[in-house]
Formats: sequence, structure tokens, C-alpha cells
Amino acid sequence: MTQSDKPLRHLIIGAGAIVIGAHRPAWDLETTRIAALCDLDPERARVRVEEMGVPFYRDYRQMLAEVPADVAVVTTPHYLHAQIAIDALQAGCHVLVEKPMALSVVEADRMIAVSQAAGKMLAVNFQHRHRPEVRAARQLIQQGRLGKIQRVTMVIPWPRSARYYRLATWRGTWRGEGGGILMNQAPHDLDLICHLLGSPSRVLAWTRTRFHQMETEDTASAMLEWPDGAIGRLHVSTAEGEKGYTIEIAGTGGVLQITMGGLSFNEFELDVQDYLAKTDELFRGPDSRDVTIPLEEGSGDHTAVYRDFHSAILHGTPIAADGAQGRMGLELANAIIYSSFNHREVELPLNREAYGALLSKLQASGRAI
Repeated sequence: MTQSDKPLRHLIIGAGAIVIGAHRPAWDLETTRIAALCDLDPERARVRVEEMGVPFYRDYRQMLAEVPADVAVVTTPHYLHAQIAIDALQAGCHVLVEKPMALSVVEADRMIAVSQAAGKMLAVNFQHRHRPEVRAARQLIQQGRLGKIQRVTMVIPWPRSARYYRLATWRGTWRGEGGGILMNQAPHDLDLICHLLGSPSRVLAWTRTRFHQMETEDTASAMLEWPDGAIGRLHVSTAEGEKGYTIEIAGTGGVLQITMGGLSFNEFELDVQDYLAKTDELFRGPDSRDVTIPLEEGSGDHTAVYRDFHSAILHGTPIAADGAQGRMGLELANAIIYSSFNHREVELPLNREAYGALLSKLQASGRAI
């Protein structure tokens, strides 16, 4: 480890969260040093406190005031993300916040503004960006191998049991999550859409609560349109079975399929639009071939996120998912909810005031957390 790779002092806010198990391997990195842990429930965080042997706090503000630190990691329930991140940034910490970064795009706007004013980095934990197949897919798109993007199809099941929702009363509520699957599991999917193709410009969506006893949606479908004319379909659900994870991106140069851990690319020998304009054929498209795409070593885990964030802090490299990047998927989630409740197409950027009014109305009608 070089002098410039010195350990960064980390404060963990939400040390008893289930997701801490995924964060834990990153705490063994040479650039990670845990300085203190915080959670409202000491018993829930007890195992981590005993393991790490560091000070424990119930009040994160007291911890920020008393413990010198470089990084604050926020793993609390969603409704607390924005304010805690803002407080940590203003206390002089770089911040890594779990997804979603906030309940609404308005809160995300404020977090980004505070980060810029404080001169501190804000990162969102989107580990799926680091999956080798996602990195390779993005490179293919950026190289122009797919040609002009025409169609995107994403079907992602995230099965969750009724017990899962009973374990935390804030889940599946408007006050606690600001939505259901769109704000808990699907943020990864919405982020990948934006990461690979940029933010859509128009959304028409339907949200439903088909199975779970919850305030918010357990299923969502949306039609998407991008500024260049590409169209897409998204379907996510916690009320369906495990099979079916697929992302398909079709362009004039070929068709790309992304699965969990896999990538396939069927490349057309001729640009499909040029071929269709000139061919004498009546019923078939251009010839194509399956192309083997080599994947780099690595995995899309939380350790990759920490490495990426530490490199940005210590060496000035770009963050894979900074605040502005993290906001794109959140804005799309808000737009899908807004479209469904208003039964109409929605344009992005989303009208902040209009969505804020809808979310406030839904929160007022929902249960307390």
C-alpha cells in the first residue's frame, strides 16, 4: 500500500441493517478503517460492534461531532437517507449512501447541492454497475457496435415473501420507502437502464399491488422512450417467481442480451436499416453471427463499490455512480409512480413540485412508521 492509499476512516450509520452483511467484506480492504458504528438499536448492531471493537453510538449526530472521519456510509431505512447524508457532508465526510439515495428527486437535488457546496463526494451504492457483463455491455454500446438503439426490454423478478415485509414495518410504505419495488429492489434495474442508455425522456407506466399486503406497489410495468427515438419496456415484481431475469437491447447493429453473470451478442453483418432499404428480400433480416465477448475478472459486489469510491477520494478518479448518476434512476422511479397515479404519459425531467405534492398526499394517507 502506498502513502496515497492510506486507510480512510469510516463511520457506519445503520450498523444493524441486513445489508451490512454485503458491506462487511469491504471493511477488510487496506483502504478501509472502521472508526465507529451507529444504530438506533444497540442489540441489532451488537455483533458488529463486538467484532470491530470500535466506539458505538445511537445518535449519528453525536458520532459525527466526536469521531474524526473521512467517509460516512449510510445504510439506514430509506426515509432517513437524505437528511443523514446531508448532515454527514456538512460535517466534512465524503458519503456513500445505499440505494435509493432518497425518497424523491427533490431530496436528491438537495443532497447533490450540499455535496458540491461542501466540496465532498457523494456516491450511491449501485454495485451492479461493476458486474463484468454490465461493464462489457456498456463498452459495446459506447463503441457503437449496436448501431442506433431501437428497442430495450427488461424483465426482472425480485421475489419477496410476506415475512420479508413483516420484518421491517417501514417497508412497503409511502413514508418509509416512498414506493415499493420501484424504491427497494428495482433501483438497480432503473439505474442500469440509465447507466447503459441514458435517462429516458418519456414514461407511461402502471403500478399494481397484486399480492403483498402493503401500501405501495409490488409490481410495475412501464413503456419508455429515449430522446433519439429508442423505445423500451420494463417489468419488475416482488410477487412473481425467480425465473426470467433478462435485459435485451436491440440496435441496428445487433442484439445484446444481459443475464445475471452472462452476456451474449448477435451482430448483424449489415446495418439493419441499410439492409432493409436496399435488399431484394421480402421476409428476412440481415445475416448475423454470435460474437463471444470476453468478460473481465471481478464481480458486482459492495467491495467493488468501496474500491471505486476510495480511488476517487485518494486519486481523483471518476466515481462509477456519483450523486448525479444515482439521481437518474430515482427520477425514473418517481416518474413511473407519477404516471401510474395520474393515468398519463410523463416527460422527464420530472416536475418536482407536482411529484412532491403526490408523494405528500400518499404519505399523509398511509400509516405511520
